[in-house]
Amino acid sequence: MTYQEWADEYMDSAEKLKKRISVLKAELLTAPVSELKEINNRICIMYTMYLDCMKTADILRRRKGEV
Repeated sequence: MTYQEWADEYMDSAEKLKKRISVLKAELLTAPVSELKEINNRICIMYTMYLDCMKTADILRRRKGEV
Protein backbone atom coordinates (compact mmCIF):
# COMPACT_ATOMS: atom_id res chain seq x y z
CA MET A 1 0.00 0.00 0.00
CA THR A 2 1.34 3.44 -0.90
CA TYR A 3 1.20 6.52 1.30
CA GLN A 4 -1.36 8.02 -1.09
CA GLU A 5 -3.66 4.98 -0.83
CA TRP A 6 -3.31 5.02 2.92
CA ALA A 7 -4.11 8.75 3.02
CA ASP A 8 -7.16 8.15 0.84
CA GLU A 9 -8.44 5.54 3.29
CA TYR A 10 -8.11 8.02 6.13
CA MET A 11 -9.95 10.64 4.07
CA ASP A 12 -12.76 8.15 3.38
CA SER A 13 -13.04 7.45 7.08
CA ALA A 14 -13.12 11.17 7.82
CA GLU A 15 -15.92 11.66 5.30
CA LYS A 16 -17.98 8.85 6.87
CA LEU A 17 -17.50 10.39 10.30
CA LYS A 18 -18.51 13.81 8.98
CA LYS A 19 -21.74 12.38 7.54
CA ARG A 20 -22.55 10.57 10.79
CA ILE A 21 -21.92 13.75 12.78
CA SER A 22 -24.39 15.57 10.53
CA VAL A 23 -27.02 12.93 11.24
CA LEU A 24 -26.42 13.20 14.99
CA LYS A 25 -26.66 17.00 14.88
CA ALA A 26 -30.03 16.67 13.16
CA GLU A 27 -31.13 14.25 15.87
CA LEU A 28 -30.37 16.91 18.48
CA LEU A 29 -33.28 18.96 17.15
CA THR A 30 -35.88 16.29 17.93
CA ALA A 31 -34.27 14.22 20.70
CA PRO A 32 -35.72 14.19 24.19
CA VAL A 33 -33.85 16.30 26.72
CA SER A 34 -32.72 13.15 28.52
CA GLU A 35 -30.72 12.06 25.44
CA LEU A 36 -29.08 15.37 24.53
CA LYS A 37 -25.99 14.88 26.67
CA GLU A 38 -25.33 11.41 25.26
CA ILE A 39 -25.73 12.59 21.67
CA ASN A 40 -23.44 15.56 22.28
CA ASN A 41 -20.82 13.26 23.80
CA ARG A 42 -20.96 11.03 20.74
CA ILE A 43 -20.61 14.04 18.46
CA CYS A 44 -17.54 15.22 20.40
CA ILE A 45 -15.89 11.81 20.22
CA MET A 46 -16.60 11.45 16.51
CA TYR A 47 -15.38 14.96 15.79
CA THR A 48 -12.10 14.18 17.54
CA MET A 49 -11.81 11.04 15.43
CA TYR A 50 -12.58 13.10 12.31
CA LEU A 51 -9.80 15.57 13.12
CA ASP A 52 -7.37 12.72 13.77
CA CYS A 53 -8.20 11.17 10.39
CA MET A 54 -7.74 14.49 8.60
CA LYS A 55 -4.39 15.13 10.30
CA THR A 56 -3.13 11.62 9.61
CA ALA A 57 -4.16 11.85 5.95
CA ASP A 58 -2.30 15.16 5.68
CA ILE A 59 0.86 13.67 7.21
CA LEU A 60 0.69 10.65 4.87
CA ARG A 61 0.22 12.86 1.82
CA ARG A 62 3.32 14.84 2.74
CA ARG A 63 5.33 11.63 3.15
CA LYS A 64 4.25 10.04 -0.12
CA GLY A 65 7.36 11.33 -1.85
CA GLU A 66 9.66 9.75 0.72
CA VAL A 67 10.83 6.13 1.16
